[in-house]
Amino acid sequence: MIALLVIAVLVPMPELVTYERANVVSKGVYWRGLGETGKLLDARASFVKIDEDTGYLFVCHDMPSMNACQQYRIIERQGPIAALSHML
Repeated sequence: MIALLVIAVLVPMPELVTYERANVVSKGVYWRGLGETGKLLDARASFVKIDEDTGYLFVCHDMPSMNACQQYRIIERQGPIAALSHML
């Protein structure tokens, strides 16, 4: 029981992110890794990063540099239950 609680606290949970760019709104399941970057499960990107300070989502296609990133404004973030229902 304690091990499950520790895993739930340490392992990042997926979240449903609604984001926008040029008046086009999309939703995707974001799963943050153990570092600062994560993955959008339905995007073909090397990595994804959410900037907590500015509220922007960066979808990057080139791992070593941030030059190949597209910037999206985050409209809404929902928890793991919403992410699971979006995937189903």
